[in-house]
Amino acid sequence: MIKGIIITILVILVILILFIAYMWWGTLKQPPAHALIVEKYYVCREHEILHGGIFGKGPTRKFSKSNGKTWCWRSEWEEIDRKTFKKLATEWYGINWDEEIPYWHDD
Repeated sequence: MIKGIIITILVILVILILFIAYMWWGTLKQPPAHALIVEKYYVCREHEILHGGIFGKGPTRKFSKSNGKTWCWRSEWEEIDRKTFKKLATEWYGINWDEEIPYWHDD
């Protein structure tokens, strides 16, 4: 009886530890943390990934190579300004900002 209870508690603890580790691992693949609603722009230069806009409200855009890595470790992200974000998106992905929604036209 006691042996069964101890085994059950150990199994629950292992599951809980694995769940916490999984959640922590997933957060390392995200851009740096930010406030609930904030305008930020990030680049992962090594893999040519861009992610930016108004987080928590929208619009946001994310660009990555279709045949490459689509995420970066948190330490690989660099915060950049809007002008650099748009310039890199045009250079790397051929984005024509005039064809986007009005939010992206304004500078």
